[in-house]
Amino acid sequence: MALTILEIKNLKPKKKLYRVSDQKGLSIEITPSGGKLWRWRYRYNDKGQMMALGQYPEVSLADARERLMGLRRLLSEGKNPIRERKLAKLRSEQANENTFEAVARKWLDLKKPNLNAKYHQQTIARLEQHVFPVIGDLPIAELTIPDVVEVVEKIAERGTIETAKRMGQFISQTCHYAATRGLCAHNPASNLKGILPSSGDKHHNCVPLSDVPELLNDIDGYDGAPLVKYLMRLLSLTFVRTAEIIGAKWNEIDFDRAEWHIPAERMKMKRPHLVPLSSQAIELLNEIKAISGAREFVFYSSRSKSRHISNGAILMALKRMGYKGRMTGHGFRTIASTVLNEKGYNSDWIERQLAHKEKDAIRGAYNRAEYLLERKKMMQDYADILERMKTQPDNVIALNTDKAALND
Repeated sequence: MALTILEIKNLKPKKKLYRVSDQKGLSIEITPSGGKLWRWRYRYNDKGQMMALGQYPEVSLADARERLMGLRRLLSEGKNPIRERKLAKLRSEQANENTFEAVARKWLDLKKPNLNAKYHQQTIARLEQHVFPVIGDLPIAELTIPDVVEVVEKIAERGTIETAKRMGQFISQTCHYAATRGLCAHNPASNLKGILPSSGDKHHNCVPLSDVPELLNDIDGYDGAPLVKYLMRLLSLTFVRTAEIIGAKWNEIDFDRAEWHIPAERMKMKRPHLVPLSSQAIELLNEIKAISGAREFVFYSSRSKSRHISNGAILMALKRMGYKGRMTGHGFRTIASTVLNEKGYNSDWIERQLAHKEKDAIRGAYNRAEYLLERKKMMQDYADILERMKTQPDNVIALNTDKAALND
């Protein structure tokens, strides 16, 4: 006869453990201490088995009967419910151990011997910033295509298309590694074609010269993090690559000679680069020094004492100022190149200052300080031009006057 809720409530403990039957092998076990535990007796391969179904009242009478139905279904399929539960627990434990972050770090460790140390650190930093906060805790076996797309699109929304593509590739490599080892059934990142736009145009967006005065004034009025404002102001004066400026270190700055010496390992072309610093840039660096002078990096990360600011900080600041899709960090290089060429400066001076690749490899190896005096004057003139742009925006278009004088 089936039990009722009232009967279960009235069951009292005895000196010895005893059980009261419900139906279909289900019973409730009453311990001497007063505990009430659900038990199910069944036979598998002609052997008696007993399985625990939980404790009353956490597992109610209705819950116990519902669980029993599922277990009897497994039994009818020729499966041993106790073994199936153990397998489910094992799979769950493996899933918790094999989260995307755990597998990604293991995969990266396996690749580490064949990776450049800087690239390895950069990849970890990008994963910790962009990927792990979104899908790091998910069991890799449960990762879906929408999960991957969400991560990649979130990175792309910040304007970092190339980073989005690289992280998509890394997720795909990690999932492929996991799939070949039976940690997941398939690779949800195997085909991300069409998810992201081409990085070319968007990555190098730049405002027209007519909008430069407004941009410079907006940067001066930026109300976000002070270091980010200084970062954009110094970038506009030096027009180096964003990766070069965010990694700037104080020991690279020579205040006495007004020069910034960027070592080869931080340059795209793997050659040391010398940036003459205008009086405006030196003044700016002295202001920054009051904030970060005790740190290794000029533009340190607020999240870590040992890291520099993120490349995304520039794009996020420009977005906040209303320049999303109109301007990027690379755009400051475009502005400088346009202005200086329009002003009639020697193209070799400009190309050298932009640290573009030399066609002549021998010449490129020895040109760190080539045209230094000319470039020092050019960089000061350019800083003065930007200063005039902010205060005399109507004169921006008149850039090609007095070209001959500027080449003296």
